[in-house]
Amino acid sequence: MPVLTNPASRILSLALLTILVNSQGWTGLLIFMLPLIYLFYRHPEPGRQAILLARRLRWFFLSILILYFWFYPGSELIPMIGRFSPSVEGINEAVLRITSLLLVISYSVFLVQLTPRDDIICGIQFILSPLSYLRIDTGRFALRLGLVLSIVPKMMEGQAFSKDGKRIKNISTVIDQAALMVKQADEKTNDFDLTEVAACELGRPGVMDVFVPLSLLIWLVAA
Repeated sequence: MPVLTNPASRILSLALLTILVNSQGWTGLLIFMLPLIYLFYRHPEPGRQAILLARRLRWFFLSILILYFWFYPGSELIPMIGRFSPSVEGINEAVLRITSLLLVISYSVFLVQLTPRDDIICGIQFILSPLSYLRIDTGRFALRLGLVLSIVPKMMEGQAFSKDGKRIKNISTVIDQAALMVKQADEKTNDFDLTEVAACELGRPGVMDVFVPLSLLIWLVAA
């Protein structure tokens, strides 16, 4: 992410990666892991937040393991227990899918943490600017989406606490608080001057700002 200085390039690269990663094997995922390793080393705090978010999704990952281990066709890992044995192909596919999700989650966290909110809004608006010819209010949409994204760091920094300062363990309460924060972010769009959003300008993209999303797009088309 730090190599990409243009926020529109960061957002577009993440979108392309999210689509592309689902069709990749271990070789492709390894290629995506290399820049991520650098990000974890260079920016430990966002890395810690990415790990925290992944931990909160552990039950979701467990459900993926169960579904793929015993419901994915393939050769039995332990033939002596017959149909109760997980399949070899299922294990590989489960770990592959979980790794893909972890990659997308981690890159998303680094994007939100390392990119100022105003830059995210400006980048989204730039990407969606062609829709303005269809009379779609891209400025309002970009502002709303940018403000909603801004609540992600708050949730990961432990904002899901009760009034007495204790961490909330009830997942339904956490979801309710997240929904409230999304609603508040959405309501804030009325307090912003859309002329300022429309007037935002992105700096000239660097070589990597063009090369990375273009490479991902070519890879996606080829895949």
